[in-house]
Amino acid sequence: ESTKRPLRDGEFYNVEELCSKPCAVDLPIDIAELSYSFGFECQKRSNLLALDHETVMFAAGNVLEIINLRTGQQIYIRTTMGCGIGAIAVHPSRQYFAVAEKGNEPPINIYEWPSQKLYRVLRGGTQRAYAHLNFSPLRPGSTSGGHKLASVGAAPDFMLTVWDWKQESTILRYKALVLR
Repeated sequence: ESTKRPLRDGEFYNVEELCSKPCAVDLPIDIAELSYSFGFECQKRSNLLALDHETVMFAAGNVLEIINLRTGQQIYIRTTMGCGIGAIAVHPSRQYFAVAEKGNEPPINIYEWPSQKLYRVLRGGTQRAYAHLNFSPLRPGSTSGGHKLASVGAAPDFMLTVWDWKQESTILRYKALVLR
């Protein structure tokens, strides 16, 4: 197994290399482009979050939608695995947001806001999907905090994982639910 050095603070992943692609046999990959989405998963917990005072985000199928409420501009960020989104979260500083995917050993992708650059990728937190995410809060009266991210996996493992997300490493893993 090769050892991977952690990314430095100003380094980013190339999202085009990791982004899921359409699955078509004999058709060019750029034959169609998503121009508008009519979806919103209203039964998903914490699925409408504010990125700033005029921008919201939510998961809809295989994309994260970001909408500027003042201008109506929409931005779509595709999942890297193409199997859907389990949970989303916004960092308390509003400088980052997290997208936890569904699929076989899905990643949690951390993006920088407003650049939308893929900042960190967390791997190995659950088997099939994430049910919830939350960044640690800022310290009262301070701009410091948000250094950890908690994730809870869905069935079949229900793993609670606490991450040092900037280092892309786990601090704690524990079974959150045991079914009998």
